[in-house]
Formats: sequence, C-alpha cells, structure tokens
Amino acid sequence: MKKVLMILALAAFTTGIAQENKNEKKETVVTKTAVKSEKGTDVSTKAVTKTEKQVITLADSDSNQTNQTMTMEPMKVSSDVSYGYEGNRFKFISQKDEDGYRLMTVKDNATQEEYAIIKPTSQEGYYILAKDGTSSFGYFNADGNFVVEHYDADKDAIVSNIYKLEMNKN
Repeated sequence: MKKVLMILALAAFTTGIAQENKNEKKETVVTKTAVKSEKGTDVSTKAVTKTEKQVITLADSDSNQTNQTMTMEPMKVSSDVSYGYEGNRFKFISQKDEDGYRLMTVKDNATQEEYAIIKPTSQEGYYILAKDGTSSFGYFNADGNFVVEHYDADKDAIVSNIYKLEMNKN
C-alpha cells in the first residue's frame, strides 16, 4: 500500500512541475462612452483583449546536452476583434520582429489567408495597405474602424473603404 501511495505522489509531483514553454501576455482595454440626452445618460462599454504569445524553443544542436541554448520564436499578437468589409471578415495579425501587420481573411472563426500587408508610415497612426500590387493609405478613425483611402482615376476622386470594427462574441 505504501508503494502505491508513493507512486501516486510521485506522479502528482511530476505532473505539477511540468511546464509549457511559452511566454504569454494578455491585456484588456475597456472603453466607456457616455451620451447625455433628454432621456438621461446612456453608457456603452467596449472591451478589447489583446494577446501576445511567444514560443520558447531549444536550439537543435543542444537537444541532448546539459547546458542548452534557448531561442525565442517570433511574437504573435492577436486580439478578440475582427473587421468587416463587403460581407467578409478580416483580422490584423502582427509579429513582434516585423513592422506592421498582415490583414488576414477569417472564415468559420479561423484565420485563412493573407489579404494585404499593412505597414506604418513616418506619420504616427497612418498606414500603407499593399494589396495586389497597389498601395492605399489607411488609418483608424474615432470609432475604431480602419479607413482605407485611394485615388480612383476613372472618377477623379478619393475613394474610402471602411473596414468596420466587429466585437467577437465568445
């Protein structure tokens, strides 16, 4: 009986100290907006969660050595929001060691394929969206929507496309 208890205690101990090799940071930003009218004050609240994950791996040459070298994989940043445009859903995906974002299509709540590349300009808050060999100018408006503007030579006008912010329902 003593041996069985010792084996169970050892199994519980080794399971308790097992670790997953990744760094993770989660940040939630809550925005409250108050609108006063003759009916009173209406307060709306939005919460956006941003998660940063980084996998930690061992160098291949160190797999069987006592002193091992740890390498940090690229940081992957994601949030619980997506953007809608012309009936499609999109998500901004970034990696810490790269400038800008990749705008990815979302189908069935899974990131699918790259739609465009978004790089910051020298003016803070403004971006260049590169898609199919063309470049457009983009920024986030006060509502959190991503507005992309480009020149249409046929219309001789600036055309705005608005990617509307959508809160994911979990």
